[in-house]
Amino acid sequence: MKTLVLLTALASAAAFGQTAKTEEDPTPLFEGQREIRSLTEAARLGLDRGQTNLDLWSGSYWPTYQGSLGVRYRAPELRLLLEGKAQWDKHHELYLKLPLYSFTGRENELSPAEKYDLLVGDEEMTLTKYAWELGEKGNLNGNVKTWRGLCDGWASASQKMPRPRKSVTLVTPKGLSLTFFPEDIKALGSQMYARSQGPVIFIGKRCRPVIGTFTGACDETNPGTFHRALMTRVGKLKKTFIADVSPGGEVWNYPVESYQVTYYNVFDDEESQDFEAVKESFDKKSRFARPGRRHPQTAFIVGVKLTVNFRDMREANLSDTDGPLMDKVLTKSYVYDLELDSRNNILRGESFSKNLPDFIWAPNDRTYPLSDAEKRGVSTSTVELSKISAKRGQPLSRVVERLFELSK
Repeated sequence: MKTLVLLTALASAAAFGQTAKTEEDPTPLFEGQREIRSLTEAARLGLDRGQTNLDLWSGSYWPTYQGSLGVRYRAPELRLLLEGKAQWDKHHELYLKLPLYSFTGRENELSPAEKYDLLVGDEEMTLTKYAWELGEKGNLNGNVKTWRGLCDGWASASQKMPRPRKSVTLVTPKGLSLTFFPEDIKALGSQMYARSQGPVIFIGKRCRPVIGTFTGACDETNPGTFHRALMTRVGKLKKTFIADVSPGGEVWNYPVESYQVTYYNVFDDEESQDFEAVKESFDKKSRFARPGRRHPQTAFIVGVKLTVNFRDMREANLSDTDGPLMDKVLTKSYVYDLELDSRNNILRGESFSKNLPDFIWAPNDRTYPLSDAEKRGVSTSTVELSKISAKRGQPLSRVVERLFELSK
C-alpha cells in the first residue's frame, strides 16, 4: 500500500499501447558500489541466492479506511470493527462517540497519534486530526480504498529504524504516565518516513489509469533490471530494496528479505543451478519468444525461475514486546528469461509470469526524514514545532527517534 504524497512524487503515467521495454538503470540502488552484472561472476560469488543482513520487522500499514494512526487498536470497543474490516465511517463514528476524556485511566488504549500528541503537549491533537482527515478526504460514498495507508513508510522504517523490542513508558507535560507499545512506535516511524523522507532512489514507473480505466499498457520492471538489483544490492551488499508487488493500479510496497534463483532451458525446461548448462545461443533468433524485442547485443538467452521472500505486513497486535518470531514473510515466484551478451553480462529480459513489480525503490542513505519545520530550523517550543509539523502529517523526528532508541 502506498501513501498519496509519495505516489504523486514518484509516479509517472503509463502510455497507451504495447511497446518493447528497454532496461532501466538500477545502478543508483548501488550508491557507488560496483555492480555485479555478469552471471559468471555471480556464480563465482554464490549470488544465485542472497539475503539482507538487516533486521526487517513486520508491521501494520495503518490503513486509511480504519483511521490510520488515529485508530485505537488496543481498545476493546474497536476490536469488532477491526476484525470485521469495517469502513472508515464506522470507525470515525465510534471515535466521535468516545472522546478523549472517556479513556481516563485507560490512556494506554489510545491511538498512536493520540499518544504522540499527549507526549509533546499538543492539546489541539493535531496529528490525530490529520489522521482522521485522511479518511475524510478519501471517503467516496462511505468507501475509502482499502489499500491506501503507510506501506511505503513502513517499508522504509523497517529497514532504517531499529526494531522496537519493548514498551516504553514516558511522562507527558501534564504528568500523565503513558506507555508506547512496539506497535505504537512502529506506527510513528512509518508515519515519519511516509511524510518526511527526502527524495528516494526510484526505478520504473507507476501503473496509472488512463481516461478512467487501466489500459493494460503498464510495464513491469524489466527482468534484467530486477535480477541485477537482487544480485548486487541484496546478494552482494546485504541491503534491501522495496518492490511494488501488486501489478496494476494498487500499490503494495514490500522490502526484499531474500531470493533464490534456478536457471532453466527455454526450449526443454531443463533446470540447473549452473546457467552455463542451460543457456541457449541466440544465433537462430526466430526460435525464441519475442525475437524482435531482444537487445541487439544478445548472444545467449537463459530462463530464470526466481523465488523472492519479502518482509510482510501484518495487523497491529496487542503485545508488550516484539521480536522476529512475530514477523511474517510474503513469498513470490517469478518466471522470465535473461538476454546475455557474449561475456554473460545481463542486458535485459522478457517476463512470462507477468507479475514483476511495476517499480522498485529504496530510501536514500544520504537523507534523514526530518519534518519540514525541523529542516527550516524553526525556533520555537517543542509543542508549537510539533503542531506546525503535524498539520502536514509529520511527527517530529527527534521524538520518534528517541522512542525507537528507548525501545531497543
